[in-house]
Amino acid sequence: SRDIRLLKDNKELKPSEHIKVIHTSSTTIEIQIIKAKPQDEGIYSVLIDKKEKPIVRLKVIPKQITRQTMDIPQTTFKEGETLTITCQFDSTPEETFEFLRNGKPLKPDNRISTTVEHNTYTIVVKELRPKEDEGVYTLKSDHLILDTPSIKVVSKPKEAEKIEPQEIIQPQRVEETTIEEHIVTEEIPQPQESITTEAQEKKEELTLLTEQPQPTIKKIVTQLPVHEVEETSTVTLTIVKPQST
Repeated sequence: SRDIRLLKDNKELKPSEHIKVIHTSSTTIEIQIIKAKPQDEGIYSVLIDKKEKPIVRLKVIPKQITRQTMDIPQTTFKEGETLTITCQFDSTPEETFEFLRNGKPLKPDNRISTTVEHNTYTIVVKELRPKEDEGVYTLKSDHLILDTPSIKVVSKPKEAEKIEPQEIIQPQRVEETTIEEHIVTEEIPQPQESITTEAQEKKEELTLLTEQPQPTIKKIVTQLPVHEVEETSTVTLTIVKPQST
Protein backbone atom coordinates (compact mmCIF):
# COMPACT_ATOMS: atom_id res chain seq x y z
CA SER A 1 0.00 0.00 0.00
CA ARG A 2 1.18 3.48 -0.88
CA ASP A 3 1.94 6.08 1.79
CA ILE A 4 -0.73 8.80 1.35
CA ARG A 5 -1.02 11.79 3.68
CA LEU A 6 -3.26 14.85 3.62
CA LEU A 7 -1.72 18.29 4.15
CA LYS A 8 -3.27 21.69 4.86
CA ASP A 9 -0.96 24.72 4.56
CA ASN A 10 2.00 22.27 4.54
CA LYS A 11 0.95 20.68 7.85
CA GLU A 12 -0.28 17.10 8.10
CA LEU A 13 -4.00 16.61 8.77
CA LYS A 14 -5.03 13.47 10.59
CA PRO A 15 -8.35 11.93 9.46
CA SER A 16 -11.19 12.52 11.95
CA GLU A 17 -14.98 12.74 12.18
CA HIS A 18 -14.66 16.22 10.67
CA ILE A 19 -12.22 15.35 7.85
CA LYS A 20 -12.40 11.90 6.24
CA VAL A 21 -10.07 10.31 3.68
CA ILE A 22 -11.80 7.57 1.67
CA HIS A 23 -10.06 5.29 -0.85
CA THR A 24 -12.91 5.02 -3.38
CA SER A 25 -10.93 2.86 -5.81
CA SER A 26 -7.41 1.76 -6.65
CA THR A 27 -6.91 4.98 -8.63
CA THR A 28 -8.91 7.62 -6.71
CA ILE A 29 -9.08 9.11 -3.21
CA GLU A 30 -12.00 11.12 -1.84
CA ILE A 31 -11.54 13.76 0.86
CA GLN A 32 -14.66 14.84 2.76
CA ILE A 33 -14.85 17.88 5.04
CA ILE A 34 -18.04 17.55 7.09
CA LYS A 35 -19.80 20.84 7.91
CA ALA A 36 -17.02 23.14 6.79
CA LYS A 37 -15.91 25.90 9.17
CA PRO A 38 -13.98 29.14 8.51
CA GLN A 39 -10.95 27.47 10.16
CA ASP A 40 -10.92 24.93 7.31
CA GLU A 41 -9.78 27.58 4.81
CA GLY A 42 -6.37 27.00 3.28
CA ILE A 43 -4.33 25.16 0.66
CA TYR A 44 -4.91 21.41 0.58
CA SER A 45 -2.44 18.93 -0.89
CA VAL A 46 -1.64 15.23 -0.67
CA LEU A 47 1.70 13.61 -0.01
CA ILE A 48 1.91 10.38 -2.00
CA ASP A 49 5.12 8.40 -1.54
CA LYS A 50 6.83 11.60 -0.28
CA LYS A 51 5.76 13.54 -3.39
CA GLU A 52 3.48 16.51 -2.73
CA LYS A 53 0.55 17.13 -5.06
CA PRO A 54 -1.42 20.38 -4.55
CA ILE A 55 -5.19 19.93 -4.82
CA VAL A 56 -7.14 23.10 -4.13
CA ARG A 57 -7.34 26.37 -2.24
CA LEU A 58 -10.47 26.13 -0.08
CA LYS A 59 -12.42 29.25 0.76
CA VAL A 60 -15.26 29.04 3.30
CA ILE A 61 -17.96 31.72 3.08
CA PRO A 62 -19.20 32.43 6.64
CA LYS A 63 -22.85 31.72 7.25
CA GLN A 64 -24.84 34.75 8.34
CA ILE A 65 -25.76 34.93 12.03
CA THR A 66 -29.48 35.59 12.54
CA ARG A 67 -30.64 37.42 15.66
CA GLN A 68 -34.33 37.53 16.57
CA THR A 69 -36.45 38.64 19.51
CA MET A 70 -38.82 36.07 20.97
CA ASP A 71 -42.44 37.08 21.38
CA ILE A 72 -43.45 36.33 24.97
CA PRO A 73 -46.81 37.28 26.52
CA GLN A 74 -45.43 38.85 29.70
CA THR A 75 -42.21 40.77 30.48
CA THR A 76 -42.96 42.24 33.93
CA PHE A 77 -43.35 39.94 36.93
CA LYS A 78 -43.85 40.31 40.66
CA GLU A 79 -41.29 39.07 43.13
CA GLY A 80 -41.89 35.37 43.88
CA GLU A 81 -43.72 34.58 40.62
CA THR A 82 -42.55 31.99 38.05
CA LEU A 83 -41.07 32.83 34.64
CA THR A 84 -41.53 30.23 31.87
CA ILE A 85 -39.92 30.71 28.45
CA THR A 86 -40.74 28.11 25.77
CA CYS A 87 -39.25 28.08 22.27
CA GLN A 88 -40.54 25.49 19.80
CA PHE A 89 -38.94 24.92 16.38
CA ASP A 90 -40.66 23.41 13.34
CA SER A 91 -38.09 20.61 13.34
CA THR A 92 -35.20 19.51 15.53
CA PRO A 93 -32.36 22.05 15.05
CA GLU A 94 -29.08 20.73 13.61
CA GLU A 95 -27.02 23.00 15.86
CA THR A 96 -27.06 22.79 19.64
CA PHE A 97 -28.26 25.76 21.68
CA GLU A 98 -26.96 27.12 24.96
CA PHE A 99 -29.01 29.02 27.54
CA LEU A 100 -27.82 32.50 28.55
CA ARG A 101 -28.95 35.31 30.82
CA ASN A 102 -27.50 38.75 30.08
CA GLY A 103 -24.86 37.09 27.88
CA LYS A 104 -23.63 34.68 30.58
CA PRO A 105 -24.38 30.92 30.83
CA LEU A 106 -27.57 30.20 32.78
CA LYS A 107 -26.71 27.64 35.46
CA PRO A 108 -29.60 25.43 36.67
CA ASP A 109 -30.21 25.20 40.42
CA ASN A 110 -33.14 24.58 42.77
CA ARG A 111 -34.98 27.59 41.24
CA ILE A 112 -33.76 27.52 37.63
CA SER A 113 -34.27 24.64 35.17
CA THR A 114 -33.46 24.30 31.45
CA THR A 115 -34.88 21.44 29.37
CA VAL A 116 -34.55 20.26 25.76
CA GLU A 117 -37.11 17.83 24.34
CA HIS A 118 -36.80 17.18 20.60
CA ASN A 119 -37.60 20.58 19.04
CA THR A 120 -38.72 22.37 22.24
CA TYR A 121 -36.44 24.40 24.53
CA THR A 122 -37.74 25.57 27.92
CA ILE A 123 -36.42 27.86 30.67
CA VAL A 124 -38.21 27.96 34.04
CA VAL A 125 -37.23 30.37 36.83
CA LYS A 126 -39.20 29.96 40.08
CA GLU A 127 -39.53 32.42 42.97
CA LEU A 128 -38.33 35.35 40.88
CA ARG A 129 -35.93 37.77 42.54
CA PRO A 130 -35.48 41.45 41.66
CA LYS A 131 -32.20 42.38 39.90
CA GLU A 132 -30.81 38.81 40.07
CA ASP A 133 -33.39 37.34 37.66
CA GLU A 134 -33.92 40.46 35.55
CA GLY A 135 -32.55 41.02 32.05
CA VAL A 136 -32.48 39.28 28.68
CA TYR A 137 -32.71 35.49 28.39
CA THR A 138 -31.13 33.98 25.27
CA LEU A 139 -31.05 30.76 23.27
CA LYS A 140 -27.81 30.79 21.27
CA SER A 141 -26.33 28.52 18.61
CA ASP A 142 -23.49 29.20 16.17
CA HIS A 143 -25.75 30.93 13.64
CA LEU A 144 -29.02 31.70 15.45
CA ILE A 145 -29.51 33.93 18.51
CA LEU A 146 -32.97 34.22 20.08
CA ASP A 147 -33.41 36.91 22.74
CA THR A 148 -36.35 37.65 25.01
CA PRO A 149 -37.34 41.26 25.67
CA SER A 150 -35.86 42.54 28.93
CA ILE A 151 -37.54 40.82 31.89
CA LYS A 152 -38.39 42.98 34.91
CA VAL A 153 -39.17 41.80 38.44
CA VAL A 154 -41.13 44.28 40.55
CA SER A 155 -40.39 44.41 44.27
CA LYS A 156 -40.79 47.08 46.95
CA PRO A 157 -41.16 50.64 45.55
CA LYS A 158 -38.31 51.92 47.78
CA GLU A 159 -35.70 50.20 45.58
CA ALA A 160 -37.03 51.92 42.47
CA GLU A 161 -36.86 55.36 44.16
CA LYS A 162 -33.15 54.90 44.94
CA ILE A 163 -32.26 54.22 41.32
CA GLU A 164 -34.11 57.14 39.65
CA PRO A 165 -32.29 60.15 41.21
CA GLN A 166 -28.87 58.63 40.38
CA GLU A 167 -29.75 58.52 36.69
CA ILE A 168 -30.77 62.21 36.67
CA ILE A 169 -27.64 63.51 38.47
CA GLN A 170 -25.07 61.79 36.22
CA PRO A 171 -25.75 63.66 32.91
CA GLN A 172 -25.39 67.09 34.63
CA ARG A 173 -21.84 66.25 35.78
CA VAL A 174 -20.84 65.21 32.28
CA GLU A 175 -22.00 68.55 30.79
CA GLU A 176 -19.95 70.54 33.31
CA THR A 177 -16.75 68.64 32.55
CA THR A 178 -17.12 69.13 28.79
CA ILE A 179 -17.31 72.93 29.22
CA GLU A 180 -14.08 72.90 31.25
CA GLU A 181 -12.34 70.85 28.59
CA HIS A 182 -13.12 73.41 25.86
CA ILE A 183 -11.53 76.20 27.94
CA VAL A 184 -8.33 74.20 28.47
CA THR A 185 -7.87 73.39 24.77
CA GLU A 186 -7.94 77.09 23.82
CA GLU A 187 -4.95 77.80 26.11
CA ILE A 188 -2.64 75.31 24.36
CA PRO A 189 0.09 77.29 22.49
CA GLN A 190 0.42 76.78 18.73
CA PRO A 191 4.22 76.28 18.41
CA GLN A 192 3.82 72.67 19.51
CA GLU A 193 1.90 71.96 16.31
CA SER A 194 4.84 73.03 14.11
CA ILE A 195 7.18 70.77 16.10
CA THR A 196 4.93 67.78 15.57
CA THR A 197 4.60 68.44 11.83
CA GLU A 198 8.40 68.66 11.46
CA ALA A 199 8.76 65.37 13.32
CA GLN A 200 6.15 63.81 11.07
CA GLU A 201 8.00 64.99 7.94
CA LYS A 202 11.21 63.39 9.24
CA LYS A 203 9.34 60.15 9.92
CA GLU A 204 7.91 60.20 6.39
CA GLU A 205 11.40 60.66 4.92
CA LEU A 206 12.68 57.72 6.97
CA THR A 207 9.79 55.49 5.93
CA LEU A 208 10.38 56.32 2.26
CA LEU A 209 14.03 55.34 2.61
CA THR A 210 13.21 52.05 4.28
CA GLU A 211 10.47 51.19 1.80
CA GLN A 212 12.62 51.71 -1.33
CA PRO A 213 14.46 48.36 -1.39
CA GLN A 214 11.31 46.29 -0.73
CA PRO A 215 9.82 46.26 -4.30
CA THR A 216 12.86 44.30 -5.55
CA ILE A 217 11.67 41.21 -3.61
CA LYS A 218 9.22 39.10 -5.66
CA LYS A 219 7.35 36.00 -4.56
CA ILE A 220 6.38 33.26 -6.99
CA VAL A 221 2.91 31.99 -6.08
CA THR A 222 1.58 28.87 -7.75
CA GLN A 223 -2.03 29.37 -8.76
CA LEU A 224 -4.43 26.70 -7.56
CA PRO A 225 -8.11 26.26 -8.35
CA VAL A 226 -10.19 28.05 -5.72
CA HIS A 227 -13.12 26.11 -4.31
CA GLU A 228 -15.70 28.25 -2.50
CA VAL A 229 -18.21 26.65 -0.14
CA GLU A 230 -20.72 27.95 2.37
CA GLU A 231 -20.09 27.35 6.05
CA THR A 232 -21.72 24.15 7.43
CA SER A 233 -21.83 22.53 3.96
CA THR A 234 -19.95 19.29 3.21
CA VAL A 235 -16.96 19.49 0.86
CA THR A 236 -15.93 16.54 -1.32
CA LEU A 237 -12.57 16.56 -3.12
CA THR A 238 -11.63 13.74 -5.50
CA ILE A 239 -7.96 13.04 -6.19
CA VAL A 240 -6.55 10.77 -8.88
CA LYS A 241 -3.55 8.80 -7.67
CA PRO A 242 -0.46 9.09 -9.87
CA GLN A 243 0.30 5.81 -11.64
CA SER A 244 3.37 4.05 -10.34
CA THR A 245 6.00 3.36 -12.95
